[in-house]
Order: sequence, then C-alpha cells, then structure tokens
Amino acid sequence: MSRAGLDDEARAALEDERDFLLASLDDLEVEREAGNVDPVSYRALRDDYTARAAAVLRTLRGEPGAGPSRPPVSWRRRLLVGGGIVVFALVAAALLAGSLGSRLPGGSSGGSETVTLEERREALARAVEDRPDHPDAHLAYARFLDGQGESLEALREYDAVVALDPGRADAHAYGGWLVYRAASSTTDPDQAGALLDTARERLERAVAADPDYPDARFFLGVVLFRGFGDAGAAVPELQRYLALAPDSPLAEDVRAVLAEAEAAG
Repeated sequence: MSRAGLDDEARAALEDERDFLLASLDDLEVEREAGNVDPVSYRALRDDYTARAAAVLRTLRGEPGAGPSRPPVSWRRRLLVGGGIVVFALVAAALLAGSLGSRLPGGSSGGSETVTLEERREALARAVEDRPDHPDAHLAYARFLDGQGESLEALREYDAVVALDPGRADAHAYGGWLVYRAASSTTDPDQAGALLDTARERLERAVAADPDYPDARFFLGVVLFRGFGDAGAAVPELQRYLALAPDSPLAEDVRAVLAEAEAAG
C-alpha cells in the first residue's frame, strides 16, 4: 500500500494518467505553434491539463491539505445548478479532434494502450470499497470520475473526502475547479453565474483550509481572472502559487496565465 492510501494497481493508473497529461501539455504547445488550436481553446485546454496534472502529482505524493475549513456547500443548493453541468473534458477533447487525435489516458499518439478505462475505474472503485474511511482513495476516484465527465458523481466523492476530513484543501479545491469548468461550458448566464459563485466559494474554503496549498491558489487565480474578469485579484493568487511551487513541472504554464493576467490588469 502506498503512502497515499492506494494499492499498486490504482497507483499505476494514476501514474499513467500523469504521463498522459504532461505529454498532452507538450502536444498542445506543438499544436499551438503549428496554428492548429485557436487562442481561446488553447488557454482552456492548457488550464485544464495543468490543473488535472497537478492533481495527479499531489495525489501520488500523498500531499493533502490541512487546517480548518467552513462547512461544504449543501447538496440541495448544488443540485439546483447541477442539472446543467456540461463536461468540460469532453468539450476539450472535441476542440482537439483532428489535431491531437482521440488519445485517452493510458494511450499514446501511436495508439497503444496499457490500461483500459474500465480497469482504472475498477481499481479506483475497489480502493474506495476496501478503504471507505480513507480520504485519498475517495480523492483518486473523484478525479477519475471528473475526467470521465461524471461530474455529480465526482462531486460526491470530493465531498466524501471533506466529510471524512473537513480540512482537506485538495478536495475543496478540486471540487471548485470542477464547478468552474462547468460554468465555463454553459451558455446560460444565470447558471454560469451561480456556478462561478459556487466555484469561488469552494476555492476560498480551500485557501482558508491551507493558505500554502499551491493548487488552490492557481485555481482561484484562474477563476478570478477568467471567470470574474478580475485580473488585479488574480495576479497575487498566481504569484503565490509560483512562490509556493517554483520548481513545479507546471510552473511554466502558470507563468503563462500570470503573464496574461498582468497584461490585462
């Protein structure tokens, strides 16, 4: 059993996803330089790949958030806006169709696949079943469900983490990031506004739970900048991420978002 509470099969699946996401960031840069991805799609994909890769890396390292937090948003309120959640991951895949192909985590540009999605699901679900009181098992399963577009199920797992350990900044943060992606995908202004407010609240709880958790700072910066158009408030959040994780493999991508925010501020 790993220190993150995952068995060898679940850890292997996460390592495979990590490699896929980091390779996808590299591929995305190639496609941008070739002019195959428009700027809006490029930014959306880069932000999402960066966030998801950060999630994998921290889960594999067993780096939970810590500290007190406010109560989670009630399920009644979440369900009022949950019906319109659109899967951002599927939108992102569609944007790259024909340029990056139909690669899935576990596959490669050449089409080889080492672990099927169903095998990943079974491994992660089994980890939750075997260790229902282990927050990291729920977190890993939540991320898988999130990536497969099962948004409400993923939110349930993120909230299961918080129920087991209210101080988990990572679960607050990644639940907030999921809701933000949903807000970015809907064309209904009222629904987008409600989702953005919920995303911001979750991310603020993540920061309150652990002010030094880098991912929460990055997510909050993106939501403030892209969601609320508040570049001035976003810049210090993105700067804080880079101060906390200057050697992160994702630091270059965060610097790119920071440069956009500084230019807009």
